[in-house]
Amino acid sequence: MGWLQEIRRNAVATLCFCVVLALSARGQAPHEGEYRQLVQKGFALHQQAKYMEAIPLFERARQLEPDDYFANILLGIDILKTGRAAAAVHYLKVAARANPKEEMPEEYLGEAYASLGNFPQAATAYIDSVKRGNGSEQSLMAWAGFALERFRQIGEELRSSEAGLTAVRELQEESSKPVSSLKCMGPIPVLEERLAGLRATRDAGTGLRHALSVCYAIEADRAAERLNANATDSAALHQLRGNVLLRLSNNAKGAVAEYKQAIALRPNDPTLYERLAEAEMSAGDLEAARESSLSALHIDPHRLGAMGTLATLAMNNRDYENAMPWLEKLRAESPMDRNVQVELAKAQAEIGKSAEALANLREALAAGYPDEKGALHSLEARMLRKLGRNAEAEEAADEAKRLSNAFQGRSRGRMTGRSDADQ
Repeated sequence: MGWLQEIRRNAVATLCFCVVLALSARGQAPHEGEYRQLVQKGFALHQQAKYMEAIPLFERARQLEPDDYFANILLGIDILKTGRAAAAVHYLKVAARANPKEEMPEEYLGEAYASLGNFPQAATAYIDSVKRGNGSEQSLMAWAGFALERFRQIGEELRSSEAGLTAVRELQEESSKPVSSLKCMGPIPVLEERLAGLRATRDAGTGLRHALSVCYAIEADRAAERLNANATDSAALHQLRGNVLLRLSNNAKGAVAEYKQAIALRPNDPTLYERLAEAEMSAGDLEAARESSLSALHIDPHRLGAMGTLATLAMNNRDYENAMPWLEKLRAESPMDRNVQVELAKAQAEIGKSAEALANLREALAAGYPDEKGALHSLEARMLRKLGRNAEAEEAADEAKRLSNAFQGRSRGRMTGRSDADQ
């Protein structure tokens, strides 16, 4: 979840200038003085990252001017920054309608939809942002960031199955070729819609995930080429290079170097520390990853990627007590993230919270979380036994055994050349 874009310095400066200019040019309606004061005070708090304090001011300004661009865009952004993506969508849509030539509402709509797991809408919003911005640095960075993060997410989904691991190996082979030699099989929003439909029917969709990964790699490469040719923000360029090295090239050490160069130019950007932490963890420098994650959270307490890195570090070290607070925060901020829910269930199981672990585990499985090898059903059986529900435990154990046997059968079939048809 570490890909979400911060407002860049130039974007904040531009928005600030536009707010001041717009307020100074407005007429004197009966409530004009109150509106102006609310927006100015709210924006001052917004610039200090005091989003919770700014939100009531923007809400009052919006009551006075329901369709005003600035009241809606600032309210939507600040609600999004406090982890309430679903609530932010409405205001960002109003802002997008109020100023159809402005790219920023679509960029933040993309961020909101992505955090809600609505990837078809997220892709559409980011693409619209690039169109509105005529390929501006900010819109290209946001689109490339989303593309690279989806590439990572889909890779994780593929690794959850044997057929998916084969697709990952194919992707790794393809990544060694020039991206210009790859082809996308269709518009990304359409492919994301198809994948969302497959998830609803619990279809693995390995082939479709592979195709989407290729498409996102192509789009990230195109965005990087355009930025390399025209970028004026050196920090943003180093950030994108780091993202490409981390996501597409599996070059964690190279990514660390790029992120550090970006941080030297932009030392107060939590996104950079968040990405640096991820790269340091991948490179095996675990203490540095922990410190970088804490630096990101010191600047912005809502950085999901930094929380995820800290939780992963603790889980990998079997330090379940210290993993719990981060996993609980992640669960609260991203209630639809089933991977977080499963990790939380595992940690709860290890510290004796069997009932809570069972509830989270069952909810994730009911939502379609994959358990190809039967490990999660085996954990479910263990929790049920601890709770004295032995009959249900036997059913879960039987299902775990069935899934495990089926997986081993498919693996033997592939070894002898009798692979299942790709989804």
